[in-house]
Amino acid sequence: MEPETTIETRRSFCRFCHAGCAIDVDVDVAANRVVSVRGVLDDPMYEGYTCIKGRHLGDQHHHDGRLYHSQKRNGGAFEPIATALAFDEIADQLAGLIERHGPRVLATYCGTAAYQNATGLPVAKAFHQAIGSPGFYTSASIDQPAKFVAPMRHGAWQAGVQPFESSAVAMVIGCNTLVSTYSFPGGLPSFNPLVRLRRAKANGLQLIVIDPRRTELAHYADLFLQVRPGEDPTLLAGIIREILVHDAIDHDFVSRWVNGLDELRAAVDAFTPDYVERRAGVPTDQVREAARLFAQGPTGSVSTGTGPNMAPHSTLTEHLSVCLNTLCGRYLRAGEPLLNPGGVLTPPGAVRAQAIPPMPQYLSKGTPQRVRNLYSHRGEPPTSTLPDEILLEGEGQIRALLTIGGNPVVAFPDQRKTVEALRSLDLHVVVDAHLSATAQLAHYVIASTLSLERPDVPTTIDRWFAEAYTNYTPAVLQPAPEMRQEWQVYTELASRLGVTITLPGGTIEPGADVTADDVLDLIYSRAKVPFATVRANPGGHMYPELATVVEDADPAATARLELVPDGIAEELAEVFAEATSAQVIAGFDPHRHTFRMTSRRLKSVFNSSGRELGDLRRKEGTNYAHMHPSDLVAVGVVDGDIVELASPRGAIRAIVKGAEDVRPGTVSMAHAWGGVPDQPGELSVIGSTTSMLVDTDSGYDKFTGMPVMSAIPVHVSAVREHSR
Repeated sequence: MEPETTIETRRSFCRFCHAGCAIDVDVDVAANRVVSVRGVLDDPMYEGYTCIKGRHLGDQHHHDGRLYHSQKRNGGAFEPIATALAFDEIADQLAGLIERHGPRVLATYCGTAAYQNATGLPVAKAFHQAIGSPGFYTSASIDQPAKFVAPMRHGAWQAGVQPFESSAVAMVIGCNTLVSTYSFPGGLPSFNPLVRLRRAKANGLQLIVIDPRRTELAHYADLFLQVRPGEDPTLLAGIIREILVHDAIDHDFVSRWVNGLDELRAAVDAFTPDYVERRAGVPTDQVREAARLFAQGPTGSVSTGTGPNMAPHSTLTEHLSVCLNTLCGRYLRAGEPLLNPGGVLTPPGAVRAQAIPPMPQYLSKGTPQRVRNLYSHRGEPPTSTLPDEILLEGEGQIRALLTIGGNPVVAFPDQRKTVEALRSLDLHVVVDAHLSATAQLAHYVIASTLSLERPDVPTTIDRWFAEAYTNYTPAVLQPAPEMRQEWQVYTELASRLGVTITLPGGTIEPGADVTADDVLDLIYSRAKVPFATVRANPGGHMYPELATVVEDADPAATARLELVPDGIAEELAEVFAEATSAQVIAGFDPHRHTFRMTSRRLKSVFNSSGRELGDLRRKEGTNYAHMHPSDLVAVGVVDGDIVELASPRGAIRAIVKGAEDVRPGTVSMAHAWGGVPDQPGELSVIGSTTSMLVDTDSGYDKFTGMPVMSAIPVHVSAVREHSR
């Protein structure tokens, strides 16, 4: 007789991506397995919304490739190892490396999945601070570092931009929120995005979308500007010029809080509508209409996504988008309601209607890198420098790496350099739930828990919720005994190395017996709502008592926002002097590299996560090279053929697919696919690694080190004899 099945419904939230959707999980208790996942209809923020990825969380936890035991490389193969023994060996090797070379020998890379984990990043960062290692790298500097650098040059508004929910107009650049998460600040929210968009449209929202592809979001646009890939700075400079020509700025706000109006007027003067049309491919009437529509507002904001942040002149693009908000005064003012003052989990503090001053001095005050004259920002070095810091011999060379929640082999720019660097390490430990492309190159792979196997709270979007909301979840499933949560990697090593980890609420001493809930208490000891209260309200919960109003500016406030900080006018002049943004790439040949390859998001996978799940992967097929049908004809291929994409850096093969929504001259592909280079694999299954097409040594942003990872110049040709 088969054992009786007991199904329990357990409330949680999804952590497949950053959106944090509230979910109910049906669990077969005896088998410790997920039966089904669905949205929570009565959740006050998500209202039952989930996406296809979240509904496959059970597959993620139970798929055939899941690691239930840690692994150690033995020659060219892996064999199981007890996790405690693995940490004994890792700590012993690490202690020796630190003794010989100093703490800078160790680095951590925390990937995108680490951001879906409230305990992982804070403990990892605290461990690095405790041992004195500055090598704490995260995925935040792979695709959107400009979002952190732009406010350092321009300054910021303490009360934030006007929220989407009350906006009369929204301009979204290079983000497809109906498929991926969040454009920010002020963009369409990722919590139940289509419903919120429809409500906003019913209330009169005018939506402007700028993208080389008519994305799902662009189908709802009142004005769609199908810009040439990589030409966002040209287009934004032209829109700013039109606003200035028609004097459509917020004069009161600018005169009180802003410097550099005349300098900005001079810097963008050459970007006439006719020039923008020739360069960016956007008709003059659309340039003028975008400027008119945004400026008339009277409320709303500009937001950007990873598309322009991965393209040439990424920091300039972000700066110009911020300038649009500033020129039109699109910030909350004194007395206006603030329903979510910075998030439930952040410390309390007054929010005033005043400027936070620019801090350009901090662009060169972080830890200096040994390559490209770059520095760390906010305590994090640019991830694009990590392979060089591993390969470059001498004092400060990184010889040991912990990879947490990431897959550098397919995510980092310049794949061949990345793989060379990873293979050269003395010690590489990957914490993962399966043998990813990166795990295959590691010395040790620690079997990791997944989201439903740990207590947690959403952190990435805490301060972006429309109202004060959070969602504490206990563990829904019991992890296998040999698995570890990410924070445990650092406490296990700290215990063996005699290191004390210090968090806001206290310390974790070597050998201390702590739980994930203990760690959450230490991390969020200063939250606006006591964490014991958050834990006592599991599931999605509003905290309306945190709502407030924006306070008046301090009478002594003198800080002002800078429209043209040092370097902006010069970079605009460089852009104007270009025939195309592709000129920033060494080896670019305008006669050969006639296409631009742009990044795109897919519904069924999130970066490299989800490709290991057959049902999800099959819904996408692969990361096709999407091209306009007219381009397929010109190249001489049809759907399903294989093409070669050749950039100045390298070449890949991809399966082509016609797409009417792609601008002619563009190849649209998802990044973070493929596998270890030169290993056999079916294109129709593993896809192609677009980072093989880029390098880190040309075209990079001088502040962030961000290389060009979208709008990549490529030559497209048919591969006549091939197998898939």
